[in-house]
Amino acid sequence: MSDLNKPIAVTMGDPSGIGIEITLKAWKKNNGKNPFFLIHDYEYVLAITKAMKINVPLKKIDSIEDVNRVFKSFLPIYHLDVCKNTQLGKPSKKNARIILKAIDLALGFIKTKKVSAIVTNPVSKEIISYALKSFRGHTEYLAKKSKSKNFCMMLINKTLKVVPLTVHVPLKKVSKLITKKTIKDTLILMNRSLKNDFNIKSPKIIVTGLNPHASDNGLLGNEENKVIKPAINALKKIIKVEGPVAADTAFTPENLKNYDAVLCMYHDQALIPVKTIDFYNTINFTVGLNLVRTSPDHGTGFDIAKKFIANESSLIAAINEAARISKSRINKR
Repeated sequence: MSDLNKPIAVTMGDPSGIGIEITLKAWKKNNGKNPFFLIHDYEYVLAITKAMKINVPLKKIDSIEDVNRVFKSFLPIYHLDVCKNTQLGKPSKKNARIILKAIDLALGFIKTKKVSAIVTNPVSKEIISYALKSFRGHTEYLAKKSKSKNFCMMLINKTLKVVPLTVHVPLKKVSKLITKKTIKDTLILMNRSLKNDFNIKSPKIIVTGLNPHASDNGLLGNEENKVIKPAINALKKIIKVEGPVAADTAFTPENLKNYDAVLCMYHDQALIPVKTIDFYNTINFTVGLNLVRTSPDHGTGFDIAKKFIANESSLIAAINEAARISKSRINKR
């Protein structure tokens, strides 16, 4: 099978959430392009299909080579047992190890070059912590498993690409984690990804400050003058980068037009604007891995899992972007 034709592995996420629902809906709207398969319990997925009353035929597969052959007529399912008492809307710690196993299976498929990319359905960090206390999210887990030292989370929609320098950490710890090295490493990663994954020949990046008004020249903090600005200046000869700018003005229409990506200092500083601009079509892409991984940028939806009203747009965008990035990397070899 040609590298350009390899399918995408979609992980189960938390089986009590909306993962099955949005995957079924995504297949129905796929029209045969960008073939993918779901790692999940075949019988459980079949039961959800019947409960949703959705016309999505399923096909249990034993070999990844079967995906492309059946995809136009069936949603391929690579079977993995979930706990027998699994219910929508009622997450169970008994599924913690199974959820991780689905991720590990997907990693195995990409390491053996059977798939082109991984798309991860939403998980609950609380549930997975019953099996792995150190779990902080897909980004960190996949980076560790793939032995990637330098990586970052990039949130993407048609309007904006944004990276949070610090991710799943308490706000009180953020300032200590902002260093010249992490800023420089992240900017280099972003610049490389914008060129290689998004085909932008000469990327322009803007960086936010940490404090209100980017510290107002030291009046409201010293991180900008002591750490952020020196890190930016050190790279200006090799990267087109500006900042630090006040976070409340970083996302003006002018900046979105003039810059290709924004580096923010912490999680919510990045995620609030990107989700406000286009919540349903925003996706998460892990930059810096030796594999392609995307995901929908929303949670498990336990509260609506039984209502079958989840919006599948983010998962569709994640599948399509994973396929596009994978092809971009292959074409640059």
